[in-house]
Amino acid sequence: MSDAPGGPGASLRRAVLLTSASSALVPLAGLLTQPVLARALGATGRGEMAAAIVPAVLAGSVATLGLPDALTYLAAKRPWTVRRALAWSALLSVAMGILCFFVAWALLPFLSDGDAALGRLMLLAMALSIPMLIVGALRGAAMGHQMWGAVALESIVTTSLRVLVFVGLWLSGDLTPLIGVLVTFLAPAVAGLCYWPLLRKPPGVAAESVHGDAERVLVPLVSYGGRTWFGSVASMLAATIHQILMTPLASVRDLGLYSVAATVMDVPVIFSRAVAGALQGVNSKTSNADQVATACRVTTLLGLVGCVVLGLSAPLWMVPLFGESFADAVLPTQLLLISVVCYIPGPLAGAGLASFGRPGLRSLAFGLTLLINISVFVVLVPRFGILGACLTGIVASALQSLFLVLAASRVLGIPAHRFVVPGPGDVALVWRESLRVLETLLTPLRGRLTGRKTAGRG
Repeated sequence: MSDAPGGPGASLRRAVLLTSASSALVPLAGLLTQPVLARALGATGRGEMAAAIVPAVLAGSVATLGLPDALTYLAAKRPWTVRRALAWSALLSVAMGILCFFVAWALLPFLSDGDAALGRLMLLAMALSIPMLIVGALRGAAMGHQMWGAVALESIVTTSLRVLVFVGLWLSGDLTPLIGVLVTFLAPAVAGLCYWPLLRKPPGVAAESVHGDAERVLVPLVSYGGRTWFGSVASMLAATIHQILMTPLASVRDLGLYSVAATVMDVPVIFSRAVAGALQGVNSKTSNADQVATACRVTTLLGLVGCVVLGLSAPLWMVPLFGESFADAVLPTQLLLISVVCYIPGPLAGAGLASFGRPGLRSLAFGLTLLINISVFVVLVPRFGILGACLTGIVASALQSLFLVLAASRVLGIPAHRFVVPGPGDVALVWRESLRVLETLLTPLRGRLTGRKTAGRG
């Protein structure tokens, strides 16, 4: 990566630092709020909350139509079209969100397993997920505009609201599955206000002819979104299919244990997705193949180290943190962390494909992974329960990364091993960047301490 100020390396560094630092708050907050939810709701109540939320999250992925990724690409290539593209995206996404609501209503007897109270929670979550579609579109446009500060702020506001409300309601004894669903969806809707600058006309952007502008915006928006939409749906479904089918194929208790294990797994997963999002946003402007390969190797290296640390230490802190009823979640957590190591190269290589204008290949990989995921899941889970779900994750993650790395190698013209095999230079890069981050964080503090010493001597 280039160290030149304003160069592609500097742009990616800033994007990664802001998005990964703010995204790191999500799993860290999860490690705080999940014990709160577990102790307040119990394994069964926690399972009910997860069962209500997961279909809405999946429906949100369907209703976006791939438009957030399309907005990222268009905002990077044609920034003067963003406001019109946002208007089309909001209209199309909300219409799809309403359609998904009625589909969920029709499928409610199966999704809720005949539980009327759980069914009402599911419908509420579906309705609350619609405003999040607009927030997703705004986030995609902000990433294309390189507005990484706003992206980071949205994540911080969402996480802070959830933590404060969950902890406060737990201490007051008012935390229920219903309240949990409300807080989960309303917090990011409020945080979406961070993107209000997008609604203004960008200063300094060249004015383009508005003749035929609707066609020039709508057609590329829908074209790119259509190629990435199936992949987005398949990816989200692959990530949530375990929690959707766990109750009918296993039990609500298994779902509760899996939710806790997945919370721990989210620590490295969210970091890798943050890097992938930053990489796609920056590379949509620069089209730097070497930068994609380097980011993939370094992120895989960091993910491996993090998963080893979390996996080996899990027996020491999971029971004290989550409670005795979640003692059986230790082994599933360790298995899911193995699946994360297999998973990480995939989204980074996929981000490279999308930034080079080939989102269809990424979608194909996600679709094939989904088919494998479902096939293995329905065979293993009825027999092995939660452990079958974890083994399914390992197989599906490894095959997805294999396909995406080979595809990226072909499109970007870089040998496949350069995406996944770290070298001494990558270790040195991690060391230099770590020192750079520490220097950035500690220099102001050192200046303050020096100033206090000088004032004290005076």
